[in-house]
Amino acid sequence: MIAFGLILSSTTRRLLRFRRLIGLVLLTGLPAPVLFFVSFGAADSRLAGLYDEMMLTVFMVLALPVTALVIGSAALGEERRLRTMPFLVLKPVSRWTIAGAVTGSAILATVVVGGIGVAATWLVGAILTGNTLIGLPAMAALAISAAGYAAIYVPLGLLVSRSTLAGLAYIFIWEFIITSIASGVSASSIWRIGASAYGDVRTLSRDGVDILDEMLSTVSVGIGGASAKVVVMLAVSIAFTGLLLRRKDLADE
Repeated sequence: MIAFGLILSSTTRRLLRFRRLIGLVLLTGLPAPVLFFVSFGAADSRLAGLYDEMMLTVFMVLALPVTALVIGSAALGEERRLRTMPFLVLKPVSRWTIAGAVTGSAILATVVVGGIGVAATWLVGAILTGNTLIGLPAMAALAISAAGYAAIYVPLGLLVSRSTLAGLAYIFIWEFIITSIASGVSASSIWRIGASAYGDVRTLSRDGVDILDEMLSTVSVGIGGASAKVVVMLAVSIAFTGLLLRRKDLADE
C-alpha cells in the first residue's frame, strides 16, 4: 500500500502540472460562460434545460473526453516518451500495483480538473435557476466517465507513441459516429455511460428529461449500471496494463 500511495501521489502531481492544469481548466470550464450568455432572454422555465444542454453536450461530449485523453494518455505515455519508465518499473513493486496506482492517478487528476469546470458551471446554474443541487448529476457523471476514460487511455498511452491522435480518433470515430449509428454498441460509449448516471442523479434534484433521452439512445438511465460497467472496464484495463508492463521491453523505451 505504501508503494501504491507513493506512485499515486507522484503521478497525480505530475499530471496536474500548472501549464497543463490551466489549459484543461479553461476547456472544462467552457460551459459556464456559454451558459451565462445563452441564458439572456431565455424564459425561466428553460434555464434548467439550458444547463443540462451545456453539461451534456459541451462538457460530457466534448470537454471531458479531451481532458481525460490528455491526462490519461500522459499517465504512462510521458514516462515512455521521456525514457523514465525503467526508473518506475525496476523497483520491487508489482506491475499491477503500478498499473492500478497510475490508473487511479489519471482518474483523480481528471476529476480534479473536471470538477473545477463543473463547479464553475454549477455556480452559474444555481444563480440562474435558484437550484443549489443542480450540479450533483454532473459530479456523478464526471467521476464515472473519468474512470471509464482512464481505463482506455492509460494503456493506450503505453501502447501507442502518438496516443493523443489515436485517442482523438477513438473519440470521433467510435464515440461520435459508430455508437450513434449502431445502437447495439451504444452502451459501450463512455460519455453515454456517464450520461446515464447523470440522468439517474438528476431525478433527485429536479424533473425533466428533454435532451437526455435522445442522447442516451438504447442506454438505460441508472447510476448502478454505469458504475458496474466502469468497474469491469477498470479491472480489465489494470490487468492488461500490468501484463504490458511485465512483457514490454521497457529498457529500450
